Amino acid sequence: MRQKFVSNKTAPLQYPLRKLNAESGKVVPGWGTAPLMGVLLAALLLFLLTILQLYNGTIMVEGIDI
Repeated sequence: MRQKFVSNKTAPLQYPLRKLNAESGKVVPGWGTAPLMGVLLAALLLFLLTILQLYNGTIMVEGIDI
């Protein structure tokens, strides 16, 4: 007869991680979080462009010398 559950000494992370993987493979109909991801990526792009322009000197900020 096989043992159904493994003891906590063998794999203590097994049980908490199993709960995280319970919804794997299921797809939510619709766009889901894609619009939020698009907004965050656009904000990151603007941030990186601003940093690049500050570094190149195309944007001059008073009191900051590079």
